[in-house]
Amino acid sequence: MDSFKRNLYAEFESNSFKLMGVPSSRVREVLGERGHDLDAEFEAAFDFAGIAFMRQKMSMTLALLELIYYETKIDRQLTDEEQTERYTSWDIGLDAKSIDEYYLKKQEQDEAAEQQ
Repeated sequence: MDSFKRNLYAEFESNSFKLMGVPSSRVREVLGERGHDLDAEFEAAFDFAGIAFMRQKMSMTLALLELIYYETKIDRQLTDEEQTERYTSWDIGLDAKSIDEYYLKKQEQDEAAEQQ
């Protein structure tokens, strides 16, 4: 594994503790039980659009998982503005622009996968 990816996986581990209070292995376990192979998804993001998209995928994975737990706790869905405010407040490499870029790139990736 190259040093860029190694650093991203270390960042993912750190961010997992920051947002979820658990190691990334627990995040992988929880999502794996629901059919997600995170490492394969991260590698697919890298293969599709490079290291920046891989980082966004890692950050958004944690942000979305944390959002599910938070919305369950407060028993309501956050507005788009509230979600963006929450995501950007964690200092995990997300801002409004990177979030928008992630969703656009994710849509392109999904469309490309459908065409195969």
